[in-house]
Amino acid sequence: LGQVLATFPLFERLPLQDRASMVGLLLATVDCIGNDASVQEKYDRMSAQDLFILFGLSERLVEDFIKPTLLVGLFKPPEELSALVVMELLYYYALAHQDSFDVRWIKNGTVSDSLILPLATHLQEQYNLNVKGGSFVSKISYDSPSSDTKKTTTIEYKSLNGDVSSMDVDGVVLALNGKGMSAVMKNSPDLAQYPTFSKAASMANGVDVISVRLWLDRYIPTRTPANVFSRFDALRGSGGTFFMLDQFQAEHQEELWGGDAPQGSVLACDFYNAGALLSLSDDALCDILMKELLPAAIPEFA
Repeated sequence: LGQVLATFPLFERLPLQDRASMVGLLLATVDCIGNDASVQEKYDRMSAQDLFILFGLSERLVEDFIKPTLLVGLFKPPEELSALVVMELLYYYALAHQDSFDVRWIKNGTVSDSLILPLATHLQEQYNLNVKGGSFVSKISYDSPSSDTKKTTTIEYKSLNGDVSSMDVDGVVLALNGKGMSAVMKNSPDLAQYPTFSKAASMANGVDVISVRLWLDRYIPTRTPANVFSRFDALRGSGGTFFMLDQFQAEHQEELWGGDAPQGSVLACDFYNAGALLSLSDDALCDILMKELLPAAIPEFA
């Protein structure tokens, strides 16, 4: 039963009969993934919630295991997700990569100074590229070529100080989220006329995510450094995870404390599909974590 069995020791509160109802979903996944496009389209028109009911998954399995997995994996509850997309996700986790996890923490430093900065430096020193950190493209335009001229592509970009500049380029690689793509397309009629770009720009509504970092005055032992919150009222419909950074980066704890002497555990806590939590203050979010969620998950936090 894939990841259900692989994570058996971590789900003591989920009875065996509820785990066994996962068989129906695995059969549906095999039918979907292993079949032709017409069958997959049938599942794509069905919601994941309807799929779970159709194949007899227990309510407790859905609420305690599958729904929290979807909230942190696809950032939406099952009633808002396509059955096809959900089965593709569960195939990856439950069958293909039972013991894998989709998050990797670097051993020291931050992503910015340990990965991005060395990459930018390498590109500038070895390939004579000019990396404009903190700048973002606001407009892309091009001139239609005539018989004796070459097509010219121009980008406008804004720097950190607010200055707007432009440059002619040979090509553009777009690596934007939905909101960023929408902003560029609004100012780029030359690109917006193409369906590929206009469709991408329509995905402007992203997923609300809140990230909280906690520094504690004592160390809290946990069974695993990566954990998922499941079925807590305080989540208000969102998904939640917490990572023990002091365990991931045990040899570099001073950097987690900004160069100061380490005093205790350091946690990264994330909420996904977190629209119902966005109105809360920082103090209120910390109270929910320290007074409700974390002690309920691991009593040592109390």
